[in-house]
Amino acid sequence: METKQAPKPRDAQLLADQRVAANIVTDVLLELKAMTAPGVSLEMLDAMAEKMILERGGTPYNKGYKPDWSETPYPATICCSVDYEICHAPPRGRSLVAGTIVKYDIGVRYKTGCGDAALTVPVDDMTNRQERLMRYTLRALYDGIAVVKAGVPISSIGRAIEKVANIANYNIIKEFGGHHIGREMHEKPDIPHVSYAADDNVFLEEGAVICIEPMLTTGKGQMRMAKEDGWTAFVPDGEPVAMFEHMILVTKDGYEVLTKHLTIDDDRLFK
Repeated sequence: METKQAPKPRDAQLLADQRVAANIVTDVLLELKAMTAPGVSLEMLDAMAEKMILERGGTPYNKGYKPDWSETPYPATICCSVDYEICHAPPRGRSLVAGTIVKYDIGVRYKTGCGDAALTVPVDDMTNRQERLMRYTLRALYDGIAVVKAGVPISSIGRAIEKVANIANYNIIKEFGGHHIGREMHEKPDIPHVSYAADDNVFLEEGAVICIEPMLTTGKGQMRMAKEDGWTAFVPDGEPVAMFEHMILVTKDGYEVLTKHLTIDDDRLFK
């Protein structure tokens, strides 16, 4: 998705609105997780998510979003990508199927600020292979968060995520990364999930809000775009992809995680 330059300095009202947006995203993701079951309509979940966002005073950011590279606006409130779909998949009249994993990704605008987060959820029982992928992806997210601090090179985040992926023998989807977030959903500088030398000289700033959202796969990590809807990114080898995302405030001495839908030891994901 396209990016815009992050505004500086970040004012108190913007951060206050982003905190509310983060809370809305948290509530919706937890409700989606609770409603995940075989046979559940993704369009029904999408309608529920939109209703929750509006009731809390926000507006869905994804719905109607049209970056320059897309021929059509995004048609839904949530991205609901299943198994080998990486991200940005619309509901498309589908229902959840037992034995799969689904990635929910939500963007919210609240007054002057935006919120964004994502969660991977098993549909009914999952295999040991699926659980391992999810646990290492969650670990990659939290290891990336652990290095966040004002003055730290952005490349440190990608380096921490790469280390976890290498330990698990997984591949990172390199085409998609994290981002700064403020008055718009995707602002620069980007937060890649791999380490690039150019980012050794790009530093996190105190007061910035960022999103980290590693996507790991058991396969080769190659990416394709679905011609059917122009939005769904997927891996052609059919291997599963897991994704977790948090919204994080960069502080002088570290960080504050603004979204609360998961923790590194959160067994709710695996029940």
